[in-house]
Amino acid sequence: MTVTTLAKPDYDVLNVLALKKMAGAPAIAAVVDLSAEDVSARLDALAAGGFAVVAGGAALPTDSAEPALAATASEIYAPVRTDADLLGLVEQFEKTNAQLLTTMSAWQQVDVGGRKVANDHTDAEYDEKIISRLERLVGRLDGLIDALARHDPRFATYATRFGAALEGIDGGDHDLVSSPTGDSIHTVWFEFHEDLLRTLGRERAE
Repeated sequence: MTVTTLAKPDYDVLNVLALKKMAGAPAIAAVVDLSAEDVSARLDALAAGGFAVVAGGAALPTDSAEPALAATASEIYAPVRTDADLLGLVEQFEKTNAQLLTTMSAWQQVDVGGRKVANDHTDAEYDEKIISRLERLVGRLDGLIDALARHDPRFATYATRFGAALEGIDGGDHDLVSSPTGDSIHTVWFEFHEDLLRTLGRERAE
């Protein structure tokens, strides 16, 4: 069966939609180099092509979205998949990703008498240690993000989003560590990882 490939701007819009699972045009426009009006028009076109459903100001990807994204990524990111230096950075990222997961668990739970309990965030010194660790882990992505951005400038957006989250955390908004509803470190990291896997044509390791 022939799978449709997408024009690059349509790929960018559908890719963000697939990463977010559900989003409106303004949220997508915030992370792609397109206006909200252009994104809205492209979402309508993607819906007409069967790749998205648009309703009530939001859109969702259909089952046809992932095959189209995979086929398009295999074409436009073929140079990424053969860039030995970049792939070396990807291997380093996998180790950093495991450390990020451990750090997020430490943010959400603390050890009390050998038992894990929910972190009530009353121990400011403990939380600051976790935040410092997160800042170092995010910093380790700089080389990989820069290498990806040399192939496609859209990847630079991740550095901007991480920077904004860290700035907000430093300003006292600790929801930006792991909130699933905002552009938190956890949210941006998850989307970056999923985007990276699609770019490379890889599956998430279980």
